[in-house]
Order: sequence, then structure tokens, then C-alpha cells
Amino acid sequence: MTTRANPMGAGADPMAAGADSMGTGERVGFSLLALVVLSIVGLKLHELDMPVARFVRSFDIEAINYSGDLIALLGQGVGPIILFALIGLIGWHYQRDRLREIGIRGCIAMLSIAGVVQLLKHLIGRPRPRFAHGDEFVLSPSLTSGLDAFPSGHTTNAFGAATVLAWYLPALRIPLFLTAGLVGLSRVVRGSHFPTDVFAGAVLGVLIGSLAAAGLKRWQEDALPGLLRIGVPCVAAVFLIVWVVLHPAPPWSQASNDLGVGAVLVLVGGLRRGLGDPTGRGGPSRAVGNMLCALGIAVAVAPWWAGPLLLVALAPMSLVWLQTHALLPEKRLPTWGRESLAVGSALLAIAALRFAQGLLPIG
Repeated sequence: MTTRANPMGAGADPMAAGADSMGTGERVGFSLLALVVLSIVGLKLHELDMPVARFVRSFDIEAINYSGDLIALLGQGVGPIILFALIGLIGWHYQRDRLREIGIRGCIAMLSIAGVVQLLKHLIGRPRPRFAHGDEFVLSPSLTSGLDAFPSGHTTNAFGAATVLAWYLPALRIPLFLTAGLVGLSRVVRGSHFPTDVFAGAVLGVLIGSLAAAGLKRWQEDALPGLLRIGVPCVAAVFLIVWVVLHPAPPWSQASNDLGVGAVLVLVGGLRRGLGDPTGRGGPSRAVGNMLCALGIAVAVAPWWAGPLLLVALAPMSLVWLQTHALLPEKRLPTWGRESLAVGSALLAIAALRFAQGLLPIG
């Protein structure tokens, strides 16, 4: 059996060496917090379901439709199964254990996803956007075509396949998950699914994919810590970006106050990092500084609830920041140069999000 790396990042970062493990109590506590974060994201996304569906119905651009159909093929039914089967056969033929294991575990993931998704689709029976005319989340078991929107099967397939591949090829995890995200986006743009259908599919795909890749016995120790530390914060961050883009900016009097408070929090966070952790080795000062910077970005451009949501999502990662670690030679940057770069990046993120705010004001 080959050695596997955590696709969510904890095991691939040399700075996090020794910080991968979580105690049972930490896993349970942070898992409950993750459920809270994912539930809030799902409820808030539900507020966007019908506005997004109405917006998608309002245009019919052939190039966008063609691109959406083309991208969706990556998550189409048997496609990922065929891909993993070919990988497994190549590994078997050339006696490559790693490729053979990717193929086997990938097929297990895809077959499991097919069963779970079809069960949920027909048990929930949610109408697809073209058949829905209200904001209610309809729950009505049905085998009728068109009443099978939740969750998105294409999205679940794409994220499940990306998770399995990223488990064995962590260097490719960013393009893999970006591609899976494009598959989900294409399903919304084509009017086949609501945002919550895609969100549920993404979560389900990552969950089943990581279970298949790590194995049931090792999942809690090998996969769950990375999902909690990296996966949940990424979900919260992407959701907040989407929320900002789809909602108009508040009046300037309020926006200027939010920007000012956010910028101050980022600056204080940078000072806290620099003064309290001059070596950059980690510890309480770095953890507090990072939290203040994240809170500053959220306060500057997002609603009042975004800051607490992001802090809760980052709670598992804060344990890594609290721990000290040995720095690699290339990471020993001058203290204030390092902190200036961090603060500048945070302020640049605020500026970019402020510019993107309300680009598609449909929320």
C-alpha cells in the first residue's frame, strides 16, 4: 500500500509538520463547529436560489450555454468512472501500485456517489429551477424527471474525483478543485441546478471522495483534520466572495465606516504578528494576528455575520498557528518585511473585494 498525502493541505505543508494529528475531543468539537458553518452557508445560499434562477432565465447566450455544456461533461455520469478504470488498468498492466490504487479507490468513490446521489435526489424530490416558482425548499419523494435537483450529481462526481486525485497528487489539488468548481458553476449557469444543489454536491463529493481515498478506518485521523483546517475555511471564504459579488454595496456612509474598521483590524493584526512573533515561528501572537487580519477583511466588505462565521471556520487552523515550528532557511524573511507583505496582501484583498462588490447585484 502506498503512502498517501492529505489533499486538504495539512500534511503537505512542512510548517505544519507535527501538527496534523487531532485528539478525539478536538475532532468532535471542531466537527460540530464545521456543521454549524456549513449549515449557515447552506441557509444563506438558499436565499440566493430563486434570485439566481431568475437571473439565469433572463439571458440566453449561445457561447455561455455551449461552454457550460462542455464543462459539465467532466462530471457526466460514467465519465469519471471510465477515467479511474483506465488509470487502474494502466497501473495493473505496468505494475504501478500507486496508479492501481488510484483507479480502485476512484471507482469505489464514483460508484458510492452514484448510489447516494440517486437515493437523495429521489427521496428529496426537489424541482429543478425551470419547474420551481417559489423560494420554498420542496421536500416530496418522487421518481419523476425534473424533480431530482438536490444534490447536483455532476458536481458531486467532479468534487469526488478531484478529492481522490488530490489525495494522491497533492501538488495538483488547486487546479483539480478549481475544475470541479467550474463544473458546479456550469450547472447553475445552465439553469439545471440551484446554488444550494451545487453546494450540497460539493460537500458530499469531498466527503465520499475522502472516505474512499483514506479508507473508513483511517479517515478520522488522516483526512478529517485537513478537511476541518483547510476545507471548511475555504468553503466559508468562497461563499463570502460569492455573497459580496452578488449583493450591492451599502451606502457610502456605512461602507466607509466598514472599510475603516476593517483596515484598522488588519493593521493591528499585522502589528500583533510582528511584535509578538518576530521570528515567525508561530504561537499565540501569530494566531491572534491572523484572526484579526481575517476578521478585518470580512468586516470591511461583508455583512455583520461574516466575521464571526469566518472566525469559527478558522478555529481548527488556529491550533496550527498556536504551535511553534522550525523555519526553513528560505522562509526566514525580515520581520517587518514579512508583516508588511502580509498586511499589504490583506489590504489588497479588501480593495479587490470592494471593487467586485455588487458586480452582479441579484441577491
